[in-house]
Amino acid sequence: MHYLWRFIRKYWYFYLLGFVAMMISILLDMTAPKITQMLIDKVIVGGQIALLMRLLFGLLGIGIGRAIFQYVKEFTFDCIGVSIGCKIRKELFDHIQKLSVNYFDKHNTGELMARVKDDVDRIWNALGFVGMLGIECVVHTVVVLVCMVFISPKLTLLPLIAMPIVGFCAMRMEKKLGDIYEDISEETAKLNTVAQENLAGVRTVKAFARERYEIKKFKERNKTFYSMNMKQAKLVSFYQPIISFTGKVLLMFVVMVGGILVIEGEITIGQLGAFTEYSNNIIWPMEMLGWISNDFAAAMASNRKIQKVLKAQPEIKDVEQPKVLETMKGDIVFDKVSLTLNEKEVLHEIDFVLKQGQTLGIMGVTGSGKTSIINLLQRFYDVTSGKILVDGVDIRELSLEQLRSSMSVVLQDVFLFSDTVEQNIKTGRKFNLDRETVEWAADHASANTFIEQLEEGYDTVVGERGVGLSGGQKQRISIARAIAKKTPILILDDSTSALDMETEQEIHKSLEEVGNATKIIIGHRISAVKNADEILILKDGHIVERGNHDSLMKAKGEYYKTYCVQYGEEIVV
Repeated sequence: MHYLWRFIRKYWYFYLLGFVAMMISILLDMTAPKITQMLIDKVIVGGQIALLMRLLFGLLGIGIGRAIFQYVKEFTFDCIGVSIGCKIRKELFDHIQKLSVNYFDKHNTGELMARVKDDVDRIWNALGFVGMLGIECVVHTVVVLVCMVFISPKLTLLPLIAMPIVGFCAMRMEKKLGDIYEDISEETAKLNTVAQENLAGVRTVKAFARERYEIKKFKERNKTFYSMNMKQAKLVSFYQPIISFTGKVLLMFVVMVGGILVIEGEITIGQLGAFTEYSNNIIWPMEMLGWISNDFAAAMASNRKIQKVLKAQPEIKDVEQPKVLETMKGDIVFDKVSLTLNEKEVLHEIDFVLKQGQTLGIMGVTGSGKTSIINLLQRFYDVTSGKILVDGVDIRELSLEQLRSSMSVVLQDVFLFSDTVEQNIKTGRKFNLDRETVEWAADHASANTFIEQLEEGYDTVVGERGVGLSGGQKQRISIARAIAKKTPILILDDSTSALDMETEQEIHKSLEEVGNATKIIIGHRISAVKNADEILILKDGHIVERGNHDSLMKAKGEYYKTYCVQYGEEIVV
């Protein structure tokens, strides 16, 4: 609750305004039974007809005033809920953005989506509309009881007997609902994950005719979600009728006992009418108590889930006083670098020096550790041993922002945003990249021709993750995005695998003409790396061969065998 109190204190003046409007509305509500009492005792029984119009206009005034202050109250609390929900969602999303890559290795997308959307919505509701009702129920009940005592202390004993019964039921229900909502929140995240994965990979699902399997998987998860919600519904449906029934019984006893008091002359019939109205006024807070407890239990469960995310700290973060390089040249040194993830050694003593403007090629079978080198260079993970230097400085001493902004990366798994082609190319420099530079980058990525043939050219909106474009087209836009960023370090992670050999050669030739960037090219094709200044051959995280194209061909090792296989030549040992 400490986290939520911070927001409540921040908006105390809005809460005060809403509370004042609520008090005025309640007091007007409490005045209406008094007018009813006067109508019965003085007009109907006493025959003072002259008072009739004044009392009726009084009821009309109370109705209008109550409507105005109810509007102010509800609008104020709604504004509070919306504002707090917006700030919590922003804080949560900002925090998620700061978390390290390994956090996302352990937590799925559906879970985080549930935290950002569903759980924040529940807190928003609790601190806004539901919170308002909770406060109103308490204040309303206290004021009604005071009014009842002034009419008849004896009759007031009836609601005082009924209220503990209602309170006990509400507390029992809230306690049990808290545990259920924990489970529902977890299951919501899992259900979101199944749906998100299926929709994101819908083409793969259809390609492998997995529709039945996916439907079955979703059905099983949905059935679990249904069971948990039914458990919640059964719990509410058990306690809620008890609360409602208690209110109705209260009203019945008030009329019975109140009638006896009228006969005995202890109260007037007008006072009984007023007391009956007050009894009606005390019933709805009792009935609302269960629903409010329900929503508060859900909100507290959601708050615990959100706190769990907010307490997670990034493992990769800046040192207290990071070094700032005035200009980044792009010299890279890997000094006996090793990496262990999940108790498995991924890289072992990787060692190389790459000067500004040079090109390093990296080859190896799938799982040999090629992409892990790039992950370490970008500090998605920290080295287990050894060190990585950029321009002579250990990258752990540089700020993450300067380090990563100095690199342009073309990933193996191309991700395009659901936006225009131009905006996708401008991803690395959204606010300082003109159209001319965008077209220049596209031209060097051999993407200009096909982009101009699109229906709206550079203003064409590509679908989610680039739907509507071929694999090669997406790769070329991704390469253009990297070129447009104009950084001292350019990384291509198997970025031309979907391109034909001719287009690949055109792109590599163009890249040689782009500035003096230091390049790291990861590939499975000899054609992608053969012009590199140095080529590393990885196997099981170790460097098993190194050299340039000519020296590796003479060595007749793994590189030579791969060359012969790809170019259809006979292997001669």
